[in-house]
Amino acid sequence: MICGGVRRGRDTETIATVEKHGWCSLLVPGTVDFAYTVGLWHSFQIPEIVMFGLAGEHMQLWLNTCVERLRDIGWPAAEAPFTGVIEGHETMLRPVDESWRAALFGTAYRFYGGWSVPVWQLVWPDGAGRWPWNDEATVSSRTRQAFGWLPVSAHPAGSWRLVGTFGNDFPLPAEPDSWALTTRSLLAGRTSPAVVAFDDGRFDVLDARGYAADDLCLAYLGHAVEQHPSLNALSDLPTGHVATLATDGTWQRTPSSDPQRTESTAAWRTSQPLRVTS
Repeated sequence: MICGGVRRGRDTETIATVEKHGWCSLLVPGTVDFAYTVGLWHSFQIPEIVMFGLAGEHMQLWLNTCVERLRDIGWPAAEAPFTGVIEGHETMLRPVDESWRAALFGTAYRFYGGWSVPVWQLVWPDGAGRWPWNDEATVSSRTRQAFGWLPVSAHPAGSWRLVGTFGNDFPLPAEPDSWALTTRSLLAGRTSPAVVAFDDGRFDVLDARGYAADDLCLAYLGHAVEQHPSLNALSDLPTGHVATLATDGTWQRTPSSDPQRTESTAAWRTSQPLRVTS
């Protein structure tokens, strides 16, 4: 059997559910949640299914409904709409490119002992029935779903491409698609990081102007790391601390001060998100 050599431990509950029901629907919480099945290939020789961008527990239920529906009607052709999963809406399945496997499907990878099994994406339309590749579809339906049928390198710029690019190798103790306070100049490479604060799960990545910069914005943390690999050195920055770049190029770490926290809070309240589109 494919999963005969799977060790229990961290995946004990998943394995037990597959043994009892034939598959398990896993929720992966993050900046944007996704959920996927484990066990379909093992139990029924059909691809695993992943779904992105809706309420986590609902996605788990819809995945289960999808499996039951497909066992009734058979596996559809790619991009063939079908009903019976989300009430009042069609859905469709598209095969997921192999380049997403390492970033998204760690539990499945362990379950199958490193074997590469097929995964298809359950795609949902917006409220008007428009699919996410339609330019007229709502922004949320186009950005909350990964375009998993594309290679990571060909995915539109944004949060999911960052997740696919970094996978489990993101150097900082946050998600690559989490918001960070930074500056437009720093993201464009015109300035360099000089002050980095980490507190309450969020990062401030600032240049020498600090909170006085006139181009403060909110952006995906992964974009700052892509532009400035020097940030990799801050993988061990403790929460509640600030790192300041010294003249010798090293980062000096000190506890956050009350004035710094006050400035940070004010800047987060007034800064606007920057949407990267290329």
